[in-house]
Amino acid sequence: MSGDIAVSVVVPTRDRTTRLLLTLTALGRQTLDRDRFEILLVDDAPHPGAVAQVLPALPPGPRIRTAATGGRGAAHARNTGARPARGELLLFLDDDTVAGPGLLEAHLAAHENADSAVVHGAITDLSAFVLTPEPDPLRPALIGARGRRIEPATLAGLDAAVPLLGPRRSFIERTARKVIGSPGHAALRWLSCIGTGTSVRRTLFERVGGFDEHYGDLWGGEDLELGLRLAASGAEFHLLDTVSYHLPTARRDTGDLLPRFWRRVADRHGDPRLADVGTYLTGGLSLDELAERLGPPAGVPTVGTAAS
Repeated sequence: MSGDIAVSVVVPTRDRTTRLLLTLTALGRQTLDRDRFEILLVDDAPHPGAVAQVLPALPPGPRIRTAATGGRGAAHARNTGARPARGELLLFLDDDTVAGPGLLEAHLAAHENADSAVVHGAITDLSAFVLTPEPDPLRPALIGARGRRIEPATLAGLDAAVPLLGPRRSFIERTARKVIGSPGHAALRWLSCIGTGTSVRRTLFERVGGFDEHYGDLWGGEDLELGLRLAASGAEFHLLDTVSYHLPTARRDTGDLLPRFWRRVADRHGDPRLADVGTYLTGGLSLDELAERLGPPAGVPTVGTAAS
């Protein structure tokens, strides 16, 4: 890829402190030269303040440009970050995801001579922190179950520390592996367009209109809905073996929000079958049952790429 900046990393954030500190610190440890990437940090908090705590605590690192959106939702925040991006490649990363050091180089390599690729890097949840609330004010370490902790100094030897931090693969990550790895699920490969750790060329992103802001701050799958439209445009979906780590926070409203979101998607797309995605994501259907019920939505190709 040509130009000074090759990758623009878009990080939407909302009321994150220590998790955001770890996310941004890990980006500063990338093997890709710092002059070749930028970070677009978009504060979507209705009442800003967390980002102002985090930025002064960061070690010297890559360039960070900031914006604020005032609580209009993740889709709007991601689009706001993508709009002024200077890189040809957009990588979307959430504010609770710690990138492995080779992540940006791996994404760049995966997009060489692949204008229509959508690439997702493996994400491992660190479940020791699932019940850890976001510290306010900022604290230098995140303390999880049984006193387990992660802090910026941990990142240098994170792979060795991970076995003690409750590593596990989330439901949606397992889904991504299944749909990419199975020819029988080729029509569902857009389910690998996960909001964190996924990259796409800016031209392709803009061609499909970016994230759909119609859903506001309703949570439940604006990333997968983007994948649905990317698939309809002819995108090819790939997975990387490079691992990043997610510092999850438990949600009690998932069982309600996911079906609501996908009913809205079904209405907006004029395809009632899409409501079944919410049923699948809440455990009401198997992947085979979803594939049988859904089939290829209008315009979505039935063929795709093999696992990479």
